[in-house]
Amino acid sequence: MKKLFNKLYSELALTLISLDYEAFPARRQFRRISENGYHSMILSVAGQQPTEIEVFLGIRIDMVEELAYQFTDGLKEYGPYSTTLIVPARKISSEPQYFYSLTTEGDIPEIQRKIMLFMNEQGFPFLKEYGNVKALDKLYNQNPEQKLSYVTNEFHRALRGIVLAKLAQQSSWKELVEQYRTKLQKRGLPEVQMQRYERLANFLTNYSFS
Repeated sequence: MKKLFNKLYSELALTLISLDYEAFPARRQFRRISENGYHSMILSVAGQQPTEIEVFLGIRIDMVEELAYQFTDGLKEYGPYSTTLIVPARKISSEPQYFYSLTTEGDIPEIQRKIMLFMNEQGFPFLKEYGNVKALDKLYNQNPEQKLSYVTNEFHRALRGIVLAKLAQQSSWKELVEQYRTKLQKRGLPEVQMQRYERLANFLTNYSFS
């Protein structure tokens, strides 16, 4: 199965490299450098017979991750690969099938076609729409009390949300910090995580991006 996946990856690389994406086979992804980080298409692999391929879209804003990731629960060595937003294709796709079954080499052309069809019609437009600080700030922080379908970890959302708001120079930044604080407290967040949130908020209070 690994050989079949590598073949599929190589075929996708031929197309994506022509679109200015760089191949990162060790991480099963492709990245395109953006003004403030990169966009990525990530392939998740599960199972053996057949192998199920699922597509994820990632957006990394370097400044957000450099500040926020150190306060998350993530391992330090994964910091350079962390993403500000990562979304499974199934959450934005209009197609009912969200994974592709890879059993033989004969499946590869059709899987490649479907993946690129999704990327051209929905994936690339999604990355373009949310691939900047202003759009992500709005996504994360427009309604901080409500859940986000794209972000399930509320602690990580709060961390990245207040960094994005600071980067976007939100005039209501202090109020936003309090909204997330209240929300996390109501959810009974462990004390160690609340302390991390407070440390980040205190750091950002006097931090200037200018």
